[in-house]
Amino acid sequence: MSPIAGLLQCDSVEPNLEPNLAAGAAQAVLADAATDDPEGDEPEDLPLELLFDEEVPTGRSYGPLESLQQLGKFVFFDELSVPNDKQGCVSCHDPAAGWTLKDAKVNQLQVAAPGAALGAVGSIKPPSNAYARNMPLQLECPPFLLPCGGVFWDGRAEGSDAPRVAGATAHVGVEVFKGKASLQDLFAQFLGPVADQALQPFPNPVEQNISEQQVCQHVAAAPYYSLYTLAWGEKIDCSAAGFMLSFKRIAVALAAWQASGEVNSFSSKRDLALAADIGAEGAGVAFPLNGLTAKENLGHELFYGKAGCALCHSNTPVFVIEDPNKAGLDPGELYTDAAYHNIGVPRNPAIPGPLGSPGIGARSGLPNQLGMHKTPTLRNVDKRPTTSFVKAYTHNGWFKSLESLVHFYNTSDVSSNGATAAKFGITRCDPKKDWTEAAARAANCWPAPEETGTLAIGFLIGDLDLTVAEEAAIVAYLKTLTDTKTVKPPQLLQ
Repeated sequence: MSPIAGLLQCDSVEPNLEPNLAAGAAQAVLADAATDDPEGDEPEDLPLELLFDEEVPTGRSYGPLESLQQLGKFVFFDELSVPNDKQGCVSCHDPAAGWTLKDAKVNQLQVAAPGAALGAVGSIKPPSNAYARNMPLQLECPPFLLPCGGVFWDGRAEGSDAPRVAGATAHVGVEVFKGKASLQDLFAQFLGPVADQALQPFPNPVEQNISEQQVCQHVAAAPYYSLYTLAWGEKIDCSAAGFMLSFKRIAVALAAWQASGEVNSFSSKRDLALAADIGAEGAGVAFPLNGLTAKENLGHELFYGKAGCALCHSNTPVFVIEDPNKAGLDPGELYTDAAYHNIGVPRNPAIPGPLGSPGIGARSGLPNQLGMHKTPTLRNVDKRPTTSFVKAYTHNGWFKSLESLVHFYNTSDVSSNGATAAKFGITRCDPKKDWTEAAARAANCWPAPEETGTLAIGFLIGDLDLTVAEEAAIVAYLKTLTDTKTVKPPQLLQ
């Protein structure tokens, strides 16, 4: 089964996040920093235990690594944009909404996120940013015509010094350690696709619409500005000669926080049930798990068995699974192959701008890669702030429910060979009309793919012979992948 694609971004080991600088030395960095404040008036340096409400345990200060991550967290939640306070990273990647768009009305209608500037709007659904740091990023193209890349739906944030596919984004490299070589061993782990991605939304006119120098100046004047100094050992430089270096260091901070256990908590019902059984039974653990319901355990069995979902929604692609009950036992399972696929998603007429989303094929120039988008993680695929909150699924948000998406995987082969679609009475929708998910489901038809050339329908998906009850069991299992922890914005003492 190809990915339950579009649901949403090289190891899965949590980096060591303990500071390696003594508390006194960390505070001394502030006193020794000599860079002039770009705005003229320097904010007052506050002891960190007074600056933060619950971030610093009593009697401790932040070391460089903790400071870097907390700087990233503050910037992530800071809606710095032009106009002011209109958009931030959190606007499109809200923890309560599974790190995706927090506006249910937009998810229901235009899907693409509105930008900070009046009338500005994107052209694709914001993906989840959680667990992106842990993904097995495909930076080495395989010896056959499969695409490779980093993060974004089309993989353009490659995290590589030399682009592997045309159209790669700007890159954050070792230049960020200019004059700070001692920090390279500590911070180099955060260079890569996620840091490259962090550069992009700020100056994008349909996103935050704020220049790199303005970002630097905003952070320099923010209440949390001291975290930059504690992390990098010098005050932020927003001069004409220094702002790009400072901006790239802010991107590294964002990547560092997105690599943290806060963003990647592995705290879902599935994780907790697996941990409990491992603790109770040791190496002999297998599904069904005691902490899951019979329906959820059946969904797991189908996911790894009859439905074949693990082919593309597993850390390591699985082609043959002899016993589904012994699959899916990796505590760090990310539920993605991090590759690119065209699963035949219908075109979404509500997305503004040009018709269609060519994906990585637009960059590679290879016709057989048109419509291929990065397999998202299924973690937090059903996380939402309220039960009535509408989420949008796949890269263009055409699907509005997991139930509908799983039904598509089961029945999308409406050719004469599609026995499952025939059982459900599903046909091809009228190609002369624009179709929403609701209208297509009401008419019991599936529209043609947005981009032709999908090899998935009729081969990997579309004729799975699942019953209605089996579809519901898979949905139930997917819902167990929702993290129980929800990150809250950092708080400053007033």
